[in-house]
Amino acid sequence: MNARGHSRHGLALAAVIAVGVAGCKDKKRPPPPPAPVPVAALGAIPADAAVVVGLDVERLASSTMVARAVADMFVRDPGLAARFERLARDCGVDVTRQIKQVHLALAPGGTGAARRALLVATGQLDEPSLTRCLQAAVGGGGGDVTVKQTATRSLYRLVEGRHTVYFGFGQADTVVIGPDEAWVEAALGDGPKVATAALAPYLAAVDQRRALWFVAAMDADLGDALVRTTKGAVKAAPAAAYAELDPHDGFAAHAAFAMRTDADATALAGFAQGELALGAMAAQAWNLGPVVAKVKVAPEGKTVHFRVQLTDAEFKDVLTVVDTGGDGGQDAPPAADGGLGTAPDAGP
Repeated sequence: MNARGHSRHGLALAAVIAVGVAGCKDKKRPPPPPAPVPVAALGAIPADAAVVVGLDVERLASSTMVARAVADMFVRDPGLAARFERLARDCGVDVTRQIKQVHLALAPGGTGAARRALLVATGQLDEPSLTRCLQAAVGGGGGDVTVKQTATRSLYRLVEGRHTVYFGFGQADTVVIGPDEAWVEAALGDGPKVATAALAPYLAAVDQRRALWFVAAMDADLGDALVRTTKGAVKAAPAAAYAELDPHDGFAAHAAFAMRTDADATALAGFAQGELALGAMAAQAWNLGPVVAKVKVAPEGKTVHFRVQLTDAEFKDVLTVVDTGGDGGQDAPPAADGGLGTAPDAGP
């Protein structure tokens, strides 16, 4: 074989070796990390949450009751109005128009500031605007913001004095905010979430279309207090409670207690009916006897339901009494059962 043949064979062998080496390098190269799983609303709340609250911001903002409550807060605390206006200006966010839904969550254990909490807001948001917003909220714009990259997302840490807030985006329109770094990271991650955990049956039962709703595992102390209050008629504390309210076209509310047995549900309903009948009589001093008598209570299996539906006029009467303390007038006496039937209503 002449020199030219050796050269060709040498080049061919070098090409084969180069391809083989490149193939080995490709095999050793780690695969790209998976794209983060979008999380929003209940999908961002960790599985160990003990309390979950949902708010439909648009429905609440359009309620005259909510507007009245906000106005009363501003009247009682003019500084609050100034802080709210500054926050809206610094954020460049119209909360009632740009925030669509808010979910709040509390973890079990701890009290006050020591209890882990989480806020999940969904709407027209972006990271730069939110960063400015939280800087304004903590320390009047003097907060120090740092950022670190987690396995899948950016996690922001805002510190001003003794206040620390962590936040990150679960998806383009959803921000997760909380004071506990580990819980915010859990919310932004793809681990187990509350919708598939212990609260799942009650999240399915509550009407999430309402302006405001909540689901909660029963606090041990409150549950024990309920058993004591019924003087042993209820043998065990409820497992959970859930409720909804809607301040439109009057006021509608529904609350439910998930009991351990059918017998406890019947016992709690009977106890509550007696207490409400007495309450309707006492409420006559403020001309609210018929209003209190409209609260309906009934057991359905292991669950006890409380329901009330007030007209605009009836709800205004309640607000008037709250404002003035009532005039002490008497209205017509309530029915013998306090107006409380035992058949369940169709719903709130």
